[in-house]
Amino acid sequence: MERRAARRARRASAPAVTTSTPTTTFKPAPSQWSVEEVTAFIYTLPGCSDVAEAFRVQEIDGQALLLLTEDHLMTSMNIKLGPALKICAHINALKNQ
Repeated sequence: MERRAARRARRASAPAVTTSTPTTTFKPAPSQWSVEEVTAFIYTLPGCSDVAEAFRVQEIDGQALLLLTEDHLMTSMNIKLGPALKICAHINALKNQ
């Protein structure tokens, strides 16, 4: 019984992964974003601020951002799987807006 309560408490305190994208300060069409805007966007994503500079280095603008895949992020940009998955979820949310 105590184990169940402990498990429920851990689940309740675990951070939820959200895909709501903070686009209020960005141009409405992500495909029009500059490299700087993409870098700023990635920086605002939870857990992704430490990889934002890689987007500037690779000159990822809005058009390129919308074409990125998990494989691109992991192989070409050396981003770990966790952040790559989060970034792709946010990219997909942008595509579906």
